[in-house]
Amino acid sequence: MNSNSYLNKKLQDIFESEARIKKLPKGSIIYHQGDKARCFYYLKKGRVKVVMTSPDGMEKTLSTASGGEILGEAAFFDKMPRISSAYALTNLELVAVDESKLLSLIKEKPELALELLEIQATRIRQLSAQIDSMAFMKADGRIARLLLQSVNVEDGKKTVNYTHEEIAGIVGVSRVTVSKILNEFKRKGFLFTDYGKIILLDTEKLRLISNVQKGRTE
Repeated sequence: MNSNSYLNKKLQDIFESEARIKKLPKGSIIYHQGDKARCFYYLKKGRVKVVMTSPDGMEKTLSTASGGEILGEAAFFDKMPRISSAYALTNLELVAVDESKLLSLIKEKPELALELLEIQATRIRQLSAQIDSMAFMKADGRIARLLLQSVNVEDGKKTVNYTHEEIAGIVGVSRVTVSKILNEFKRKGFLFTDYGKIILLDTEKLRLISNVQKGRTE
């Protein structure tokens, strides 16, 4: 399972049983950059894109989230305005968790607090790695690292649910470059694609590529 922001199954069940599930159609805005965060969200089903917008309107993809993950929790915990916006890439089922609800859940299930802390620590580590890769790694290393950080085990397969466009936005290269590098990884037997998903076959080879930090970034 991806360690980005996925809750374990037990804690997913807690959110799903203890709060009202809301349904949103594709294209819906979940929260806006600059908003005050009165809650965070547990995503039961669907996919969400998280973006940051510059003052001149340029948009940068920060991440995507899928079923089993939480999102929008950083601004909720630090009480600062949201630094990103999130919108639905598909139809969604999600749960909004406000402060009173969270305190009630933690009182009943103290392990939830530790789980949320672990998720925050992992996100900070991955953000640091992303900044490092943008500064020092070549495009193939940046893409390999993102794939490894985004693995979710489904039916025994190591899958990544990013599109080529999403990968391009996150690692800071063109979509053409992403397609070229993924095709090369596929030719070498590191991965293959299946119904819009990327299936990782040789994570050790991808890890070797992600650890090479010499050369010019693209």
